[in-house]
Amino acid sequence: MSQQEYLVKLQMLEQQAGQFEEQLRLIEQQVRELNSLKGNVGKLELSKNEDMFSEIGKGIYVKGKLNNTQMLVDVGNKILVPKNFNEIKIIIDSQIGKFQEVRDEISKKVEEINGEVDKLIEDLQNPKKKAEENKPLNKEGKKVKK
Repeated sequence: MSQQEYLVKLQMLEQQAGQFEEQLRLIEQQVRELNSLKGNVGKLELSKNEDMFSEIGKGIYVKGKLNNTQMLVDVGNKILVPKNFNEIKIIIDSQIGKFQEVRDEISKKVEEINGEVDKLIEDLQNPKKKAEENKPLNKEGKKVKK
């Protein structure tokens, strides 16, 4: 492989690693938001019959009291299903678990890419060693001298 080909492959691998790292940052952000939501659900559960403000959108709040232990959860296509506090926490934990699984898969891919990059860099730094490894073997299994 020529030095130019090594550099092109290195750039491609670095670009892939960058994309995976961006995905990891987004996943971490989602996990933080879900953990915050879980904490807020816990606080809401403890504040029954107390005055509170609920955001209805774009910084607009309405004052109210929570007098019911069930909330509506969007399960897709604007279908709302009643859930209690514990069920909501279970849903949040499930979502966090799925994000963590994806994060682990992406982390493994990044490690694999980093290993490939390290190998390419080593090959670039030691071209004689690479040429020696690629020499054909004779009948006795020894490298053929050129």
